[in-house]
Amino acid sequence: MSRATRGPAGDVQSLCIVELCAPESDGDAMPAFEIRDMTCTDVGAACELALAQGWRDRRAFYGFALRTPTCQPLVGVVEGRIVATGVATVNGTVGWLGAVVVEEAVRGRGYGRAVTEELRRRLLAAGCETLSLVATPAGRPLYERMGFRLATHYHQMEGDHLPEQPAPPDGTRLRPIKPEDLPGVAELDRLATAEDRQAALTELAISGGWLLEDQACLRGFLLPSDRAYAAIVAPRFEDGLFLLDLHRHLAPPDGHARAAIPDDHTAAWRELDGRGWRPTWLAPRMLQGPNVSWRPEWIWSLINSAMG
Repeated sequence: MSRATRGPAGDVQSLCIVELCAPESDGDAMPAFEIRDMTCTDVGAACELALAQGWRDRRAFYGFALRTPTCQPLVGVVEGRIVATGVATVNGTVGWLGAVVVEEAVRGRGYGRAVTEELRRRLLAAGCETLSLVATPAGRPLYERMGFRLATHYHQMEGDHLPEQPAPPDGTRLRPIKPEDLPGVAELDRLATAEDRQAALTELAISGGWLLEDQACLRGFLLPSDRAYAAIVAPRFEDGLFLLDLHRHLAPPDGHARAAIPDDHTAAWRELDGRGWRPTWLAPRMLQGPNVSWRPEWIWSLINSAMG
């Protein structure tokens, strides 16, 4: 059952009330599980939930999702307590599901599936034709039962800070991104991903980013995100390697940068392996619906694994 409610600022919120039965309860209903839009006041509890399940601090991520109009962060609530989260992101005809977290003590009651179903419902209602996600080992069996299929993997890797700023490839220049650059950045990104990520890229660019160009065209871009991620797209191999080195240089002196190389981009992840990048996770990308006509060899890192 679902109905519309009003949030603190008067915005329309969607509330889904799910009635579930515990496996051992012989049909006795558990307390109602409510799925609703996340608000700013929910962020603290959502971060505590994620930390308790072993995830990193997601405060910056949830703030980003709440500010980005194409994102719909949700919380699952039982008796006033947040026990689950999820985020739906509408990238044109491709929708991403991510950040599905369920409190360990209440797993096995169908909460994770209910949140995922609500994310899927919202994405389809927004016109998404292909649904995409990066699956954890715990979540993958559920997604397979829901009809998602393995499409590829991302080689997620970490590289330590580089003290010296790398030199751009011959014939190119590096400069800070400007607001008037965003249409060109969004178009290059669309050609690479087959998605419309303009809203998210615009939000990232508020904090700054970098363009690589020559006299004729835009050659690539780097827009740092949180938790050492960045949106990095570059059609040319040498440009992508340079932007990843720049990503490492921009990392804190005691920190690292993250790359996320599609499995299809074999030359790239093999090259990084020889450059001292550490593999951390072979992350499965799963799809439901039509395949995506993307260019994986242009993609060097992700905004994050929850929204592509």
